[in-house]
Amino acid sequence: MKTSLQVLSIICLDIIGYLSSLYISWLLRAEVLPLFYSGLPEPVFPFSHFGRLLWIPAIFIFFIAYEHLYTLKVPFWDENKRLFKAITISVLVVMTIVTLGKMSERVSRVVLLSLWATSLIVFPIVRFWGKKLLYRIGVCKEKVLIVGAGKAGRLVLKWLDRERHIGYDVVGFLDDDPEKIGTFIDGRKVFGRIRHFPKFVRELGIQTIIISMPSLGAARLSEMVAEVQKHVRHTLLVPELHGIALLNTELLHLFYEEIFLLNIQNNLKSFTNRALKRAFDFSVSLLLLPFLLALTALIGVLIKLETPGPVIYSHYRIGKKGRPFRCYKFRTMHRDAEERLHELLETDSDAREEWTTYWKLTNDPRVTRVGRFLRRTSLDELPQVFNVLKGEMSLIGPRPYLLRERESMGEKEELITSVTPGITGLWQVSGRSNTTYHYRIRLDSWYIMNWSLWLDIFILVKTFKEVLRMRGE
Repeated sequence: MKTSLQVLSIICLDIIGYLSSLYISWLLRAEVLPLFYSGLPEPVFPFSHFGRLLWIPAIFIFFIAYEHLYTLKVPFWDENKRLFKAITISVLVVMTIVTLGKMSERVSRVVLLSLWATSLIVFPIVRFWGKKLLYRIGVCKEKVLIVGAGKAGRLVLKWLDRERHIGYDVVGFLDDDPEKIGTFIDGRKVFGRIRHFPKFVRELGIQTIIISMPSLGAARLSEMVAEVQKHVRHTLLVPELHGIALLNTELLHLFYEEIFLLNIQNNLKSFTNRALKRAFDFSVSLLLLPFLLALTALIGVLIKLETPGPVIYSHYRIGKKGRPFRCYKFRTMHRDAEERLHELLETDSDAREEWTTYWKLTNDPRVTRVGRFLRRTSLDELPQVFNVLKGEMSLIGPRPYLLRERESMGEKEELITSVTPGITGLWQVSGRSNTTYHYRIRLDSWYIMNWSLWLDIFILVKTFKEVLRMRGE
């Protein structure tokens, strides 16, 4: 009964998303488009024929259901990847029906195209906040018990606390370590031993168990999964696959052998994907160019007013295939920056340790006041759009490493330099300057192995969020 209520509630959210998108699309056609093109016919108000056009939202709901988005519990960006596909197919089907059925008098194709664009924004927003509300009132809330209170279990809890809209409510842990039993992890109690899980399933009303003991061993894990499945509806397993590229992975089942294979693809080995990434970089950079030119003039004046020297400086960085290139940036330092750094590292042991760990300084004496603001907002990196247009950089990719960092990159150098470096990347949206140097290298390697255009879009959106927080280096 509760599952049916959840599905019905999410369908209602999608109907709200559809109606909102439709109204915005009509406003754009009726009020905005005539400002640029005069003499256009007056569009029909979409809700005047709504009763006869109920088949349109029905098509949307059908394809969203086909992507299992009313029952599947997945992270926000995975959900929206499926949602993007469902909305696009829905609009194409509706467009085909309208064209073949000669229904353009009642259904504007311009409104339909606008409906597609607005739905890609409105649907995720309505779903995200709607699911959070449903979670708070207990409709989309499923009780979860985590088996294993070690590192893997804590990471699962951290993920679920961040992704509340998924609907999993972690009520506690089970673990065989006597020192952990009775303790609390981020407010969740470790109730008891693993073998007593049937008791806690009954008493706590558990519907899902997450087994987060990847080092337990294949035989024991297999037995545990088989036993757990008898008592709960859903069983999730955390395998011992940490650090392996899994975003571009397909699961192949070998039924008779009772094993499975992971088909791991390297998408950036494909010429088509590389061309797609380059086209995405070039088109977005062209869109940013007018904004960049205006902002460059303003920032240039501010830099010149504070300190003498060039507005934009270039510095050699390691590019694709290890070839050096000139990377452009707004100047954020004093002209005698290297002398100031050398003097500080010679006299301050704490600064020397911080520099060795992060290759950055929290209170860097080399940075100007304007430069400090540019770094916090990441505006100092805007001139790198010209590097992107020249093909030396990508919008998203590994950070452009300094020439002196070749040795520090170690065995990862060949992998990291197999692609063009990026203005932004996974490390910028995963802690920014708070991440250690070696952790950044790990993130850059992980990005290359897991690349997809959807991942680039995710990082680009997250970068704007980080810029607004002003947590740059």
